[in-house]
Amino acid sequence: MKRLLFLSAIVSVSAFATPVGTCVQTTLNSLIGNPCTLGDTMFSNFTYTGTIDPSNIGVDFQMGNNGTEFWLLLAPTTGAGFFTDFTFTDTISVVPGVAPNLPVVYQIVGVKDPSDFSLARGSAGLLRVVNRPGPMYNLVPGNETGGPTFFDPTNAVTTTVILNGADGVGGANPGLSSFERGYLQANTAVPESATFVLIGLGLAGLGLLRKTGRIDRDYRSN
Repeated sequence: MKRLLFLSAIVSVSAFATPVGTCVQTTLNSLIGNPCTLGDTMFSNFTYTGTIDPSNIGVDFQMGNNGTEFWLLLAPTTGAGFFTDFTFTDTISVVPGVAPNLPVVYQIVGVKDPSDFSLARGSAGLLRVVNRPGPMYNLVPGNETGGPTFFDPTNAVTTTVILNGADGVGGANPGLSSFERGYLQANTAVPESATFVLIGLGLAGLGLLRKTGRIDRDYRSN
């Protein structure tokens, strides 16, 4: 959540260039219908409905751990209030042939979905996060982190996030101040058969050298 602090500095869509291409700090309305890439991943298929206008929702993308962890962060801009009711969807996918996904094969193997409800006493709400493939999290005030959860490697994950009242209807009270999604990647390349052959030959060679050494020692001892 500490990564979200600077998002409050976003005050208008006019302050940003069109984010098509490299994913940059921007507002949500600039991303709807426009994919962007960061490292070897592409964020796309953005859809949103909610009580806060998408031009007043700050979005940031971050990459870490040598290009194997990615984050998508959303927060209302200064003066826009809290999220109280929304549905948000997007897809993250791995782009082959782009570093660090070259020459190894990186795939998405896990997700982590934190949120940040208001600290006001009596805060209530339900943030349902559905990853496909992957886990579903129900996040509420005081229990605001789902994951990390790992699953079979995949090239793409689509996530749908729905915020509403504590019982699934109405609006969160007083609301959600930020939301963050994290994706974990790993090298899933399987060594080719030729690699196994070379490994086998190397082990056989070591065994032969050890055997030859024993024979030589036995000969000298006699």
